[in-house]
Amino acid sequence: MDKTIKSIIDIIKSCDDVQLCTFGLEEYPETRHVMNGMNQDIDSIALHFLTMKSSPKFKQLEKNNHCCLYYFNPTTRYAVRLFGKMENIDDQSEKNKYWQDKYSNFGFTGANDPNFALLRFIPDSYKFYIGEELC
Repeated sequence: MDKTIKSIIDIIKSCDDVQLCTFGLEEYPETRHVMNGMNQDIDSIALHFLTMKSSPKFKQLEKNNHCCLYYFNPTTRYAVRLFGKMENIDDQSEKNKYWQDKYSNFGFTGANDPNFALLRFIPDSYKFYIGEELC
């Protein structure tokens, strides 16, 4: 695996949460915290997230799926910005694969809940610093 990608994966795995920036339905971008729980055991930067289909972020991503993820580890002070597209996964077998019973704490009845959205982030580019050098 490329050393740079490994470094990015290490930062992602070290973070409990991440900031997601989408294009708002009005003229302003919108940034919010999302959980990073589905990405704790990854070996690539194709990332997964859950949300509700009724949420503003889902509606924004339906209109424009370009987004940015910002990971920051306050202990190490390492950060990475990932730029790419977020897609909704409708395949029920994929939703079943990523479903965990603890997601019922958010009001979902299961992986087949009509409001349960499984999102996959497909990165196009990234920026992060190694020392003072922007990569």
